Amino acid sequence: MAVLALVAGCTYTGNIDQPATLKATWFSYLNGDDIRAACVPGAPVRYRMVYNGDYDQQLRSYEVTGDGTGAGDYIARVQTGGGIDISRLSLGDLQRPGRWITARDRLDGRQMAELDAALARSGAFVPGPSGLRLASEEFYWIFAGCREGKFHFAAWRYPSDGFNALAFPAVLLRYDRTGIAVNPPRAVAPINRLRGVPQAEDATPRFDLEVGDNGLKGVGTLF
Repeated sequence: MAVLALVAGCTYTGNIDQPATLKATWFSYLNGDDIRAACVPGAPVRYRMVYNGDYDQQLRSYEVTGDGTGAGDYIARVQTGGGIDISRLSLGDLQRPGRWITARDRLDGRQMAELDAALARSGAFVPGPSGLRLASEEFYWIFAGCREGKFHFAAWRYPSDGFNALAFPAVLLRYDRTGIAVNPPRAVAPINRLRGVPQAEDATPRFDLEVGDNGLKGVGTLF
């Protein structure tokens, strides 16, 4: 199965801002493989929170890394649409339309503590939910993080009580300077999640993922 092959064969090691890296290592990025590998006793706090607002419409990624003093670095990234944004086309950088729109900031100790508490209230540090299926056309949040030397993974799909109760998105969006509004979550009809129907070669891939034990396992078909 294509998704399984991608998860196993393309491990994310950095440079998600490059379009080629985004395509080749997206599942590994979601799974937090780089964070997991570096999460050892004494490692700094590191959080990755990704919003899938229908893969073909909007992706949002937030990364927060502690600096050892209680403060941390914050990076917000947004991708919108599956096609090329002509307004961002540059002859000097032909890959620019596929790059993230990125904004950076610093969080002080109080802000980091606020985010940490919001993640805890959201259930980010509780294992599971194993077996949750995530379709690329749907709306969901994924969390991968290292805290006190322990790796944590969680996911929430809309609509659900867990999604509705999430506390950390509001904290993240407070510091988001990308200027791009969140694509609001909405229910996706089952017919729009059908698999096995051939797509045009230039169509955005459709895929399913499944939450396993403290991470993702790939399921479904990518085509």
